[in-house]
Amino acid sequence: MIAAGSARRTRLLVVALVLGHLVAITRQVDAGAGQTLFDRIVFSVLSPPQRAVGGAMQGAGGLWSGYLDLRGARAEKERLEDELEAARRELQQLRARARETDKLRELLGLKRILPYESVTAEVVAREGVPWFRTITVDKGSASGVRLNAAVLSSSGVVGRVVSLGPLAARVQLLLDRDCGVGVMIESTGVAGVVSGQVGVADSGTSDLVMNYVPGYAEVAVGDVVVTSGLDRIFPKGLMVGRVRAVAPDAGLFRDIRVTPSARFDRLERVLIVTDEKHEPELTESVR
Repeated sequence: MIAAGSARRTRLLVVALVLGHLVAITRQVDAGAGQTLFDRIVFSVLSPPQRAVGGAMQGAGGLWSGYLDLRGARAEKERLEDELEAARRELQQLRARARETDKLRELLGLKRILPYESVTAEVVAREGVPWFRTITVDKGSASGVRLNAAVLSSSGVVGRVVSLGPLAARVQLLLDRDCGVGVMIESTGVAGVVSGQVGVADSGTSDLVMNYVPGYAEVAVGDVVVTSGLDRIFPKGLMVGRVRAVAPDAGLFRDIRVTPSARFDRLERVLIVTDEKHEPELTESVR
C-alpha cells in the first residue's frame, strides 16, 4: 500500500515537471504578433468559456433591462388609463352641465316671454313608480308660490301646486286623471278639458284625454292643444300637446287622445306662475 502511494506521487511529480518544462518552453517560443505560444494556447483554451459567460451575462442584463422596461410600460399604461378615465368623467360632467344650462336657458326664455310673474324651481323628488302623479319642488310660500299655481316646463304645461310649505311644494302632474285643464284647439278654438289617465293603482299611459268636445267639432290629428284660461288656474295660450288620435263620431262627445308636449320623465326644473293677474275679477254682482 505504501509502495503504491509512493509510485503515484512519483508519477504526479514527473507530470508536474513535464508540464512546468512545457510552460517554460512555450513562454519562450514566439508565436508572432507579439504573442508567445503560451499566451496563444491560454487564449485559445479560455476564450470559449469567456464568450459563453459574457453572452450569459449580456442575456441576463438584457432580460433585466426588458423587465424594467416592461414594468415602466405597465406603469405608464396604468397612468394613461387613469388620466383617460378622469378625462371621461370630466367630459361627462361637462355634458351634464351643458344640458342643464340649455334647459335653464330655455326656461328663462319662457320666463321672459310669459306675461306673468313666475319663479323657477328645481325638482327634488318624485314618486318611485313608473307612472308617477306628483313631484316635489324646492320652492314654497316663502318664494311667492301659492296653492293651485300653474307649473310649466320649457316645452309645455306640467301641472298645478296641490300642497304647499314655506320651502317646498308638491305638484300634481297633468298625467293624473284627477288633474283637469281647460284647453282648446289652437287653430279652431274648439274647447274641452284635458286630463291624465294615471289612477290610484299607478298604472296608465302618458297620453292625455281631451273630454267634452262635441261630436260635430272638427278636430284633426296633429292639431295643437293650448290652455283656454277658462279654468282660472292656467293662463291662456300655454302649450299642452298635440292631438294624437281622434275616434270617429260616436255620439254627443268625441274621444280625443293628446300627446303631452311636456317631458314628464325628464323634468329637472320648472317654472311656477306666482302672478294672479290672469284670473278674471268680478266687478259687479249679478242679481
